[in-house]
Amino acid sequence: MRRKGLDSIDASLKGEGAAMLAALASDVSKFAELSIPIDARLCPLLPDAMLHEMDLQLPLWGQWVRAAQGCDAAILIVPETDGGLAKAVGMLRAGGIDVVASSGNFLRDAGDKHHTARVFSAGNVPHPVTYNALDPKSLDRLKGFQRFVLKPHDGCGAQQIFLFDDLESALAAATPRHVLQGFVPGKAVSIATIVSSSEMVTLPAVSQDIALDNCAYSGGCGPLSDDQQRRATALAEKALAAMPSGARGFIGFDLILGEDASHDVVIEVNARLTTSYVGIRHMVAGNLASRILGLECGPVRCKTPTDSVRWTATGEVWVYEQRVSPV
Repeated sequence: MRRKGLDSIDASLKGEGAAMLAALASDVSKFAELSIPIDARLCPLLPDAMLHEMDLQLPLWGQWVRAAQGCDAAILIVPETDGGLAKAVGMLRAGGIDVVASSGNFLRDAGDKHHTARVFSAGNVPHPVTYNALDPKSLDRLKGFQRFVLKPHDGCGAQQIFLFDDLESALAAATPRHVLQGFVPGKAVSIATIVSSSEMVTLPAVSQDIALDNCAYSGGCGPLSDDQQRRATALAEKALAAMPSGARGFIGFDLILGEDASHDVVIEVNARLTTSYVGIRHMVAGNLASRILGLECGPVRCKTPTDSVRWTATGEVWVYEQRVSPV
């Protein structure tokens, strides 16, 4: 991992990462001691913890491994971009650290949207039509759409996503590092599962606030209604069943719920913590981080009514319209 200039990191990505770190650290601090390797330039408000400030002139992976020595387990907040998540998981595991994350082909196929599309096609998972230069029929199927989405094959969040009103312009802008798909209208939804060796539990589904003009993510709201929860859960279970083995920990699914269940699709799989964590933790009984680490088990109980929790991309949270502390 190379050091990046602070200005080169997208502001929304910094804000979402800091929000997830603060929320996760707050939850873990309630039952365990923390060891957090961190870039002091990006340090959010954190609970009492053992902070390991990174020397940005040195390779970071070795510093992460040293910070994690003696820990029972590690949870990573790392984007998929440029293979960052897979590299982080591999380097820490090579250093003897128990990383609560997916592995093998699951991590590969979730981290590359071209792979995800092929897996979903083979598993009959509802998914947007995806252009494949080796499959002329995919181009014919795209011609039936009115709008088109172009995004990085390994992007995260809503980074560098572009909408086009004509297929020719989208094809002209596409490179081998892009995924080109037909635009599916509907409600943007996120749902997550927590997978361990003994069980898989589904968390409350939530809506995502994504602006169509620039595809910017600004937060979310939840939980969804019972009917939408059932539809989202069915999609997530079908998607997870189609993916290779190796799922572990927090797995997020981005969905579009259409006018009815026959128009619902899975957009992508995130083999990592997602920003919705900052809101979901206020919806469920118990400690969400404790569940991820396998210290709590059994069915998840949602303790808040529909759309009673909302949050911003930077971690501000309101429960019953009352602002609550992010930590």
